[in-house]
Amino acid sequence: MHQRFRSSLKMVFSLAIGVSVLGTQAVAQNDSATQKQERQAATFRVPKVAELPKPETTRDNDLPSTAVKSPSPRHPLDRAVSTAEEALGRMRREVFDYTAILAKRQRVNGEIGPTTYMGAKIRCPRIKKSGEEAPFSIYMRFMKPTKVAGREVIWVDGKDDGKAWVHEGAGSPLLRLKSFLLEPSSTLMMRGQREPIYEAGLENLITKLIEKAERDRAAGQCIVNYSDGATINKRSCSVIELIHEDRKEPYEFHKAQVFIDDELGLPVRFAAYDWPTSPGAEPELIEEYTYLNIKVNVGLTDIDFDPRNPKYKFKGLPN
Repeated sequence: MHQRFRSSLKMVFSLAIGVSVLGTQAVAQNDSATQKQERQAATFRVPKVAELPKPETTRDNDLPSTAVKSPSPRHPLDRAVSTAEEALGRMRREVFDYTAILAKRQRVNGEIGPTTYMGAKIRCPRIKKSGEEAPFSIYMRFMKPTKVAGREVIWVDGKDDGKAWVHEGAGSPLLRLKSFLLEPSSTLMMRGQREPIYEAGLENLITKLIEKAERDRAAGQCIVNYSDGATINKRSCSVIELIHEDRKEPYEFHKAQVFIDDELGLPVRFAAYDWPTSPGAEPELIEEYTYLNIKVNVGLTDIDFDPRNPKYKFKGLPN
């Protein structure tokens, strides 16, 4: 292998090319709208959720002795599972694609990273009216922090041998001149990430919530609180909060919160926290994903997931 090319690859393998899952201002279909959106995203912050109203809880032992306990769910998670299943059904019936800004923060190897903002275009795996199948497709453009701004990633299920097209951004000006086709689950792509790119998106989030809830429901009792009146980016949300008091298998977290957009009927934020390190200490964040300013059924097509799209900055693509 030519020495200069080898050196270039070595530089690439030293980078953490990050993509995630588990939100937004819509990713526009034209350059001017995209630039305006990025300027707005530069000053955006995921707002801190105000103290929630006293939650409704499903624990029977919280009821007064004179209360009528029937009908009541057999397990505190029954209602949460039902809510998630309804959301998944709505998603699969009514949502074919969407744009969003994904705001994510993760703890990897014991270190919590900065909040990363990514403009996202996501096409759901659906059968079109023509009978043609639209594959699950993801495009992400990194907006913040500065060291990753301008990075772009494209992954389409069943295309390019399952690999993702990536190129670096402002933090690596020389590498912006070259695009790379990488395995999503490779060490390179997973560096600094908890999940590969194909795990991103609202449908994946809902599916995982159902899987985790059903697993935890089978493992034993837990505390589940249901609250209304929360907001994310000025949108009204309801909240499901799950608490595992005991640290044991198969539980992955001490506390998790799911925010459901009241208008969309879809989960738009998931945050999980570890058990406190000492009595009275606050639980530490494990991961959080927030989908902001979601715009559904915008009519995304193949060109939105093609690195040769003239609105994108992929360079050095093969002929």
